[in-house]
Amino acid sequence: MMASTTASVLPPIHAQEVSSAVTSRVESDAALVPTVEKSDERASGLEIGTILAVAYDDNIFLSKSKPEADTVIRVSPTVAYIQGDAKAGEGGFIEFAYRPTNVMYLQNHTENRIDQQAALTAGWRGKVTQITYTGAAQKLADATADTGRQTDRMEYANEIRAAWLPREKVTLELAAGSGQIVYDDPTLFDSKKTYGEIAVRYAYSPKTQVGLAYRAGRYDVDGGSAQTTHQITANIDWKPREKVHVKLQAGAEQRGTDSGTDINPVVEGRIDWTPRIGTNLYLSAYQREVASAYYAGQNYTLKGVTAGISQKFDGKWTARLETGQEKSSYHQVSGSGGGVGARNDKIWFVRPALEYRINDQCNVSLFYRVSDNSSSASAFGYSQRTVGLELNYRF
Repeated sequence: MMASTTASVLPPIHAQEVSSAVTSRVESDAALVPTVEKSDERASGLEIGTILAVAYDDNIFLSKSKPEADTVIRVSPTVAYIQGDAKAGEGGFIEFAYRPTNVMYLQNHTENRIDQQAALTAGWRGKVTQITYTGAAQKLADATADTGRQTDRMEYANEIRAAWLPREKVTLELAAGSGQIVYDDPTLFDSKKTYGEIAVRYAYSPKTQVGLAYRAGRYDVDGGSAQTTHQITANIDWKPREKVHVKLQAGAEQRGTDSGTDINPVVEGRIDWTPRIGTNLYLSAYQREVASAYYAGQNYTLKGVTAGISQKFDGKWTARLETGQEKSSYHQVSGSGGGVGARNDKIWFVRPALEYRINDQCNVSLFYRVSDNSSSASAFGYSQRTVGLELNYRF
């Protein structure tokens, strides 16, 4: 995203991640919030599409002791709507996307379900002020590494952010938000967080924007006492040349719990590089603290890195390769833990894919995904292999 260098137009607002509802992890590529993407052909208006995927999965429940294989069919119609522009000009804007996913198992029919996912951005943009609401919601039931089984849950994220341009190149921001995860299983622990943030952004040049943000938050987790956080992060959105784009946010978080006060690094970053036409590479990394849904009074430190490359051939064929590794380190922050020892998970995955573009509206891809979770807890961990075919059609 490019920052404006004049006082007549605000630079884009850079909202931080507020919930796992808008977070990518290496453990699964099945649950992704739908996005609203603009193109030269469709800068505004309504778009309707659908994704049809058929895959053979040798461990649908991510089980270590009793892996169960099945053929899984996913049908995902998507509706997206755009009006106005949140990054340029003046006036109101809205971006909305909704995707229900009908998940069907050929053998385990009782596990059939419909996942629901939605994302919304709406606001108003003036000469020197902007106010933006962003929200996301998901109803999911896929298996997670934390619980080691399929987990029905609702995830929410909401934020309202105001920006003011007091002088050329400088933007001040004030934000408040919340996130919540609610589980259907009463033995799992719901979590909720609220936060406020102040930030300053500086457009050093049309290709470089830097900023500094302070965030204070509170986490309420069932099965444990409240946690308070104070976070300071610096960020940069830098495009040193046309083919390279760097977005990085890094800093430290002070977290107060029953067990005391800890200071930990927080990182969220991505580098995109296009060395030549048709070739794209990316590298991303993250580190954050997450409340466990499985263990009462425990958090886990989540560290991960992912990388990918895509190469186009003859205009219609594209080969892709993605890989990643993630580590989860559990620790007690409230209560005694009931004698449960520390747990460490190490997850990695590799996902090659070959895509064929039939026309501008339709493409089909063949993919294979292998992943493994080596857990120090005897009841957790898994290996998984998935091979499938996916059809993506835009009306």
